[in-house]
Amino acid sequence: MAINSNLSFKFSDYINKRPFRQAFPWIGGDLQTLRDTFIFDFLQAKTNKKILLPINNILSEKFEGDYLLGFLELPENLDCLKGIVLITHGLGGSTRRFGLKRIARKLVNNGFGVIKLNLRGAGSARYLAKGNYSARCSNDIILGLKNFRQLLNSEFKDSLKNKEDLPIFGVGLSLGGTILLNACLDYRSRNRRKLLDGLACVSSPLDLLSCSNCIERPRNFLYQKWLMQRLKRQLWDGFKNEGILFPKSSLSKKIKGLKTIGEFDANFTAPSWGFKSLEDYYYQSSPIFRIQNLIKNLPPTLLIHAKDDPWVPYQSTLNLKNSLNESFDKLTILITNKGGHNGFHSNNGCWSDEAVKNWLLSL
Repeated sequence: MAINSNLSFKFSDYINKRPFRQAFPWIGGDLQTLRDTFIFDFLQAKTNKKILLPINNILSEKFEGDYLLGFLELPENLDCLKGIVLITHGLGGSTRRFGLKRIARKLVNNGFGVIKLNLRGAGSARYLAKGNYSARCSNDIILGLKNFRQLLNSEFKDSLKNKEDLPIFGVGLSLGGTILLNACLDYRSRNRRKLLDGLACVSSPLDLLSCSNCIERPRNFLYQKWLMQRLKRQLWDGFKNEGILFPKSSLSKKIKGLKTIGEFDANFTAPSWGFKSLEDYYYQSSPIFRIQNLIKNLPPTLLIHAKDDPWVPYQSTLNLKNSLNESFDKLTILITNKGGHNGFHSNNGCWSDEAVKNWLLSL
């Protein structure tokens, strides 16, 4: 396991004592990745509160009736509230995903409030906003967080009294981490405050082109087919809610004809978000090409990645780690030999959930 020397003593000591070890029968990157798919979901939030966050239309500076949908959950003892954690899902996911609900429950049990966020057009938020999210939907995140802070200061003012400067952290799973990274890099603060007070990313792509090439390998055929089924359903549901933009037969043929995530991004994501081409979208939305020049925009950041991740190559994360100065304390990077994609299943539960929780507690 590769660990930066800049870890706080408390967190470093924890990681050294409890390195990741995969648990039987979830051996190897594929079974680690698929494990949550085989688990029945009995996790239920005790006090989910639906939150609607106004956002502008895509490529617009005006509010035209679009919203992000989040679910806020607070711990029972608000006197010891440590902060609010915004949690974002990955490609084709939503707040219904088991892994997202599991880490949310762990954080709530350890004194954090959480807001589980459906990105634009995802899950039960499909009817609330036009279009779909992208890896660089930074304006959605920035405006959503601005409106969430205002909501905390108004609707929750009494229950969160004496917590005017409550920190807000971010946890991004897979592409959700890429989205939060890009939002932090794009954020321009007038008072030098970062967009987030801390950010943890698990199995998050830093180079989208390498991810696209990886998922299109023959060995990942079933993974891509499964992801495409979810993305196609999201597309079709969106067009039904927004009004048919093409003749129905033409749209149906266009969606059915999509075979790869690259084709999905080239035909829908890139043009919807104003990128010139698929290549332009992947380059402009890959944090690896901007992170060093804009490092001042980042809060304390944790990146967790496994070498046997079958979806997202770890090389970009490793290259970033190797390029950092020894004394640089902005980024903490953990690279494990095993763990798969958003897996990290050990005999003591999900290791990455526990690592993220302990890292947040150490800030």
